[in-house]
Amino acid sequence: MKKIILLCAAVMCVALIGCTQDTTTGSSDADGSPKIAVVDPAKVFQDSKPGKDGMAYLEKVSAEVQKEFQDLQQKAAQGKGQSPESVNDIQAKVAKIQERVTAEQQMVVNKLNELFQKVLEKYRNEKGVAVVIPAEQALSYDASADATADIVAMMDKEDVTFETPMPALEKENPGAVKQGETKADDAKKDAAKPEAAPEKKSDAKQ
Repeated sequence: MKKIILLCAAVMCVALIGCTQDTTTGSSDADGSPKIAVVDPAKVFQDSKPGKDGMAYLEKVSAEVQKEFQDLQQKAAQGKGQSPESVNDIQAKVAKIQERVTAEQQMVVNKLNELFQKVLEKYRNEKGVAVVIPAEQALSYDASADATADIVAMMDKEDVTFETPMPALEKENPGAVKQGETKADDAKKDAAKPEAAPEKKSDAKQ
């Protein structure tokens, strides 16, 4: 999960870099200098409700995946000397699980990033800020420039639903959909086949 936190923080940093405005036309302080705010993306992800919900969702997925892996390991241990087809089947299921984990993680990161960018723009427009930068990139700044707490509060007001990108049926039984499609295809093929012509009786005399 630490890798996911770092990934989200990295993606949010990219969002921050893009959340800027030309300082010649942006808002400025009384002395004419552009108004700048700093934000800690990692803290936003860890402290905000959407970030916590995203982590909880991935932990749930992780628990499900661990159970699936254990079941496959048990099956592999019990089936020593099994046929190549069985081995290939297990390997295919492992690959499917890994695909699901990657898809779930990417879905959470994308949703959090979209929300983060939306909130940053809203904050910048409401507060008249010209530039928002990641706190880790600022060599020094006054506490009054830190907008992290405000961004967390704004994130908490947003609703985010984390749903698996895979159809429920496919998640529960990866082969169910494909098998169903195969049966349907077979039925179509059978229907399309021309009926066999009746066998002709031989007129040859015995």
